Amino acid sequence: MGVRFGPGTDRTDNAMKPSAQTAQMNQEAALLDYVARLQKHKSGRRAVHIRLSNLRPYNRREHHVRIATSSFDRLVDDFEGGIFQLFNDDLVVICNGATIADMDKVILHLRYLFSDDPLLKDDEEGRKPFCDWFDLKNDYPKLYKRAEWLVKERERHDAQAVEEALSGQTTEEEPLPSEPLDPANLGIIEAAIAQADLSTMIRQQPICAMTADRKPVAAYSEIFTSIEALRRTLLPNINIYANRWLFQDLTQHLDMRVLAHLTRLDSSALPQAFSLNLNVSTLISPQFLNFDETLSKRRRSGVVIELQLIDIYSDLGNYLFARDFLHQRGYKVCLDGTPHLSLPLVNREDLGVDLVKLFWSADMAEQLNGPHGEALREAVSRLGAGRLILARCDSEQALEFGLSLGITLYQGYLLDTMLSKDRTRTASARTMSDALARQRTANRR
Repeated sequence: MGVRFGPGTDRTDNAMKPSAQTAQMNQEAALLDYVARLQKHKSGRRAVHIRLSNLRPYNRREHHVRIATSSFDRLVDDFEGGIFQLFNDDLVVICNGATIADMDKVILHLRYLFSDDPLLKDDEEGRKPFCDWFDLKNDYPKLYKRAEWLVKERERHDAQAVEEALSGQTTEEEPLPSEPLDPANLGIIEAAIAQADLSTMIRQQPICAMTADRKPVAAYSEIFTSIEALRRTLLPNINIYANRWLFQDLTQHLDMRVLAHLTRLDSSALPQAFSLNLNVSTLISPQFLNFDETLSKRRRSGVVIELQLIDIYSDLGNYLFARDFLHQRGYKVCLDGTPHLSLPLVNREDLGVDLVKLFWSADMAEQLNGPHGEALREAVSRLGAGRLILARCDSEQALEFGLSLGITLYQGYLLDTMLSKDRTRTASARTMSDALARQRTANRR
């Protein structure tokens, strides 16, 4: 949705009319442009920044944001207003002549709409704000700084999205096609996988240990196929995630192709230490045995096999057999994709796994400080903080959470960025050192 201005805007000074340039800007730049032009028109104007981004993801789906935005239509029309829908789903509404009560009527409607969200629970302490208010007569500098900050946040967000696109990662969910995966199109995609060049879809992402001075050191790399790249390439109009068991069948076929690809590679082309996410049924297949034979005993000791809990329990007998075989051959086993709410239920020793991969979500920080925080701490202590991998780390908050619990292994976009910056600094330092060495040599001649 673009910048939305009420019809009353046209009755004000020409400086307040939305320009063609404003209409072409992204929402954050348009907001900054609009606020800048309000500098001489502050009297009587109020703004509110509604932080929908602080709501839980289940309350920030597309239809929720659309309803929240449209709730301000009448207010914008009546009070020469403007509304800006930001990249993170936040809204900024600016009105001329509206009282706090006028604007708060809509805010109260939104509070009722999202009343089930912990952000709006009356008994939750230390919660983040739902709204920030600005009376432009007194708070104009604050609003201008807020608009500048939002522009910078948008730039950071866009730069991150570009890097993720180039690396095949994705942190934002895009709307999936409505047509579900069924047995008929499953056969089509399986046939396509058999012929596809998967080398363009295979990715690597490091799992890092953190040093005492909070620098990441790559411990090993996860080798995986970008399922989203595969979907877009082979079946862009199909939601391959719609049926859990058909998707599981699809991943089994994908396992075989990935193993065949890795088996053909020279061992020197593989990282010294790496992990593979496979199905239990794959581990007892001839294809895995062929792959196993290409690795020396020393190389196997650096390989981690990641397995999903639902796959383990749906094929428990084969899992127990495969787990013992893997350990006998020197591999390590990791329980993959564990949500934090399930962590207290996981018994690592009974499952016989060496590592547990925990998926980060913003809820975890709140849980740690809430009534269930002790259960989470106890689960981490019981499983062994050194045996946990905190995955999907995309923010400093995730890293702070993990370090507070003593977790030593991390995976995610934040670590990728930190490693990239460290490599850039190292390369720059090496270049400078080489240049100085050449200069000293030249001076001695």
